Amino acid sequence: MTPTYRMPVVFGPTAGPRYAPPGVSYALHASPKRRTAYIRLLTDASALERWLPPGFSVRGTPMVSIEHTALTEIDWLAGRGYNMLAVKFPVFLQHDGRQLAGWFQPVIWENMADPIISGREELGFNKIFAQLPPERVSQASHVWTAEWEGFRFLEITLKDLQPAELPADAPLHLFHQQYMPRVGTLGQAESSHVVVTPAGNRQMTVTEHHRASATLQWGDPAWSDMPTQFQIVQALRGIPVHGVQSAGMLMAYGGKDLSDQCRVEDLPVA
Repeated sequence: MTPTYRMPVVFGPTAGPRYAPPGVSYALHASPKRRTAYIRLLTDASALERWLPPGFSVRGTPMVSIEHTALTEIDWLAGRGYNMLAVKFPVFLQHDGRQLAGWFQPVIWENMADPIISGREELGFNKIFAQLPPERVSQASHVWTAEWEGFRFLEITLKDLQPAELPADAPLHLFHQQYMPRVGTLGQAESSHVVVTPAGNRQMTVTEHHRASATLQWGDPAWSDMPTQFQIVQALRGIPVHGVQSAGMLMAYGGKDLSDQCRVEDLPVA
C-alpha cells in the first residue's frame, strides 16, 4: 500500500482505508459488514436538475434514493464501525464525447470524524457530520433517525419486511462534485471538479434482501437549528414526492477500498 498523508503531515503517513501501517493487513473480501435500509422516492426531473452540476441530466425515472448504512467490523478501524446516510439521484453525465450512466451523490452524513476527513480529502466525497443513532426495532417496524445537536432532521421507517430476490442491478458509476476552497481568497476554489467512483464493487457480497413498505419524514430546520446544514435539509425537503418507487433492506459484507476513485477525465474508457 502507498503511504497516505493528511494533516497533520509532520507526524508521517496516516493510516486509513487505503493505507495500513506496517504489520497490519485488511481483508477487503470480508470487511466491513453492511446493513443498508433504502427508500427510493419518485419525483420530477426539474426538481433534481437544479441541484446537478453542468454536464449532468436526469437518467430514467426521476427519483431520490436515500440509504442508511450501518458499517461494522471495519478492518481499517480495528474492528469498530460507524453509520452513514447517503442521498443519490440517477444521472447521465456527458463528458468528452462520452455518456456515462450512474448516480450523483450530493451529500453523505456520517457519525464519525475519521471517515469524513479521509473521504473528503482523498476521495472528494461530500461528507458532513450528523448523529446517526442505532436502528430502533419495534414489532414489525424498523426506524432510523438523523440528528444534528439534538435536532432531528430525518426519520425513515420500514415495515412489513419480506424476503426478496437479491438485486440484479447493473453496476453504475457514482459521481461527486469535489470543491476545495482557496486559502486566503474567500469565495474562490483551489479546485472544483467532478470525481467518480467507478462502477462495480467486486469484493462486496450481498447475502440478504428484503422488500418493505416505507415512509420518510424530513425536519424543517431554521438557521438556529442547524446553522451550517439547514440549507441542505431545506433543499432536500423541498423536492416533491410522488410516491415510493421501492424500499427495503440489504445485508452484505466486504468491499473495495476506493483506491480506484478518480477525476472523471481520468476514468478509463470501458
